[in-house]
Amino acid sequence: MPDRAEAAIERFRHLRVERSSSDPASALGHSRARNGHVVKVLCHLALMRDPTQLARPLSAQRNVTCTAAERQFFSAPDGLQAAHLLPGQIKIDAALPWTFLLGPPSRRLENLFGYVEPLHANFNKADSAAESNGLTEAFAATCRQVLVGTGSPERDIEAAYARVWVPGARAAFDAAAMQKRSKPVPPPIIYGEPGTPDFGNILNLEERAEAFADEALWNVHEQLSVLDYYRASLDDTPPELRPRKIADIMSGAG
Repeated sequence: MPDRAEAAIERFRHLRVERSSSDPASALGHSRARNGHVVKVLCHLALMRDPTQLARPLSAQRNVTCTAAERQFFSAPDGLQAAHLLPGQIKIDAALPWTFLLGPPSRRLENLFGYVEPLHANFNKADSAAESNGLTEAFAATCRQVLVGTGSPERDIEAAYARVWVPGARAAFDAAAMQKRSKPVPPPIIYGEPGTPDFGNILNLEERAEAFADEALWNVHEQLSVLDYYRASLDDTPPELRPRKIADIMSGAG
């Protein structure tokens, strides 16, 4: 199990400390945290390329898969759900990845898979849609890219993130959004045209208000908005990807 002390800190931080943030801020924050955690996992996988760090040897194939999450620091309170930061549980040759590492790095890697945030159910639904449309595969492929790399950790981690994770995640968010749009959604806003008395006014405000009274339509709208912010987060380079930060993470200092 992940650290009890770390779990207690996370439970207090998310469930006890009052936080006030808009849904856009929550969506961007959740996705940016996911991107940062992906980099941290890559840093620990880069450690596995050093035989002195291994508790047992890796196979030549280094087969990497991503399955359903198995670790979770805490459960969310009523009305919210615990949304994992990482897309799923990485396994190497069907084994949990931290079992390959010795000492503190093993526990740090295990902890990374336990981080969750208490969020509205629509965040988990957006996450699940992205995961079923390629996000888990993108995570696994990104991890394997680092495991089989032969360059410096900084170079290989940055390349895997930029060339595998970012395009793979973007494609997954796009596919998930397309899937969501195949369901009934609220009508788009119609504005008055230039040169008319209604220019700039919303002409179908009543129609949209009636549509949003349907909770199912509102949920789909919210999930699409969350996916848009997830996609936007990929335009930002995680601070964890800086070479100095990669070195700190690998050494346990960051």
